Amino acid sequence: MAGRNLRERILDAATQVLREGGPRPRLITNIAERAQVSRPTLYRHFPERSDLYDSLIRVELTRVVDEVVSRARDTSSPREEYIDVVVLLVREARGHPALQAVLARHPEIMATYLPRILPIVLEIAEPRLGPIIDAGVAQGRWAPLDKRVAITWTTRLITSLIVMPSQEDSTDAGLRAEVAALVEVAGAITGDQTPPGE
Repeated sequence: MAGRNLRERILDAATQVLREGGPRPRLITNIAERAQVSRPTLYRHFPERSDLYDSLIRVELTRVVDEVVSRARDTSSPREEYIDVVVLLVREARGHPALQAVLARHPEIMATYLPRILPIVLEIAEPRLGPIIDAGVAQGRWAPLDKRVAITWTTRLITSLIVMPSQEDSTDAGLRAEVAALVEVAGAITGDQTPPGE
């Protein structure tokens, strides 16, 4: 229990330090000082910087996904439900101080770290969103689909909206319209259309 509490204290300190200035040369020292632990103690819990980042992402993604799932509207339209979830997740990420500090001050870290994020997202999102997808399919509200593929596609959509925001999606209404348009395009591209000449 004490080890778990110490780990949580280190993660809280890391979140605060990243929120205040993003990654910087003395990151580990600053986190250790904020958590009031020695550097060797911090390294016992997080041997590599990537271990620390992975843990931070797990903690924050779990919190955000749980919050968004509880806040999403249950509508008669799967399309509207989906748009709600995407908009809420993008809004949460765009308002996350630590993530925004990293994006603003050290975009190169995000570029190199993005490939590590998808497996973590699947690990967290699949057990939380999978039952919702299964229920929608069982009720006939959604077409049968592969949960992992749906979550992967959604993660890629959300990531692009976070790292490449546009003027058009800078407001809630604009973001909602942008997500709706992207969903329409995906549907149009994948719709059952007979190719010309066949």
